[in-house]
Amino acid sequence: MTEQAEKPVLLIVDDSKVIRRAASKMLGEDYTVLEARDGLDAWTQIQQDASISVVFTDMQMPEMNGVQLLQNIRESEDDRINVTPVIMITGVDDTETAKKQVFDLGATDFISKPFDSIDLLSRAKSYARLTRKVVELEKQTGVDKLTGLLNTSSFTEQGTKILSFAQRHHLNIAVVHLEIDDFQNIFLTYGKNVAQQILVAVGTRLSENLRTEDDAARIGVARFSLLLPLTNQDTAKTVVDRLREAVNRIVFDTGTEKIRVSLVAGITAYDETDDLVFADLLSHAEQALESALQKQDDKIAYYDVPAPVPEIQPETAVETTQQDLIDAFAVLVDGRYHEIPEGLIEDMLAHVDAFVAYRQDNCEQRLTASVDGL
Repeated sequence: MTEQAEKPVLLIVDDSKVIRRAASKMLGEDYTVLEARDGLDAWTQIQQDASISVVFTDMQMPEMNGVQLLQNIRESEDDRINVTPVIMITGVDDTETAKKQVFDLGATDFISKPFDSIDLLSRAKSYARLTRKVVELEKQTGVDKLTGLLNTSSFTEQGTKILSFAQRHHLNIAVVHLEIDDFQNIFLTYGKNVAQQILVAVGTRLSENLRTEDDAARIGVARFSLLLPLTNQDTAKTVVDRLREAVNRIVFDTGTEKIRVSLVAGITAYDETDDLVFADLLSHAEQALESALQKQDDKIAYYDVPAPVPEIQPETAVETTQQDLIDAFAVLVDGRYHEIPEGLIEDMLAHVDAFVAYRQDNCEQRLTASVDGL
């Protein structure tokens, strides 16, 4: 990995290109600096780039201002995003009331324009280091902090070991991806607190209903994955049915109404004839889950092994008869070129070439005879 790739990633959000360039120049030696021209541009980058560790944003911008961007970050259902440090860049026109408002919304810190390199670097260093420590701690513990299930890196490590064992001893294993159906709508309708209660409850129910040798992980906002050793596709379906029923029995009280949730499932299984790595199984489970999400009822799908591409056999050559050529030249003379069979064209050209060669030889002989007679 290069030194550049190891630098913490910062996002500078300001509608002034001059401010963005100045901040990038001050920070560029120690950090990878991304730029966004307004809050909307920044929000798109934040959702797509998991490496962003600190956001510096101006308060006053078109399209989406810094306050709205801060709200989006803090209200995000993605735990990676909603804990990101956000440093508000304030100007002379920003009142103390406005500053208090953004502080109450969850602003991490403030920096005033015009800022100098020392102020900017000190805040970048402090908060980038904090973000890195949190990420490293999560990797070391190997546990998702909200649900207590394995996190993605630990699940992948465990899955790699289990698959290797299965391959050596010719055993089956299954991988299942599960997602809470319509979770985004639940989050938007009932809020973050209810959404988190649902995630915790689902994680607990998964743990309670799996065998000791099974593993469960939270691999996305509302997405879970199961690793089921000694399990084929049919047995995995039985496990999934049991888990879906257990989760569906949970009743969540929002204060105004009671709701239930359901799980969508994508299933894939390994058998001893497959030559795979664990990343393949995860990809297959992902594809199965995406298929299940498209279904209207019984949202369970299996990974479909692509059908082998049939080998194209070369066409058997058909011998051309003299009559075929006579008929083809008759069509040629009539000008019906499109009716000439493709298989006869080479033979026709060969006869034409032979005729042209004959005519050339004949002409040369007559010319030579004429010269000799002079």
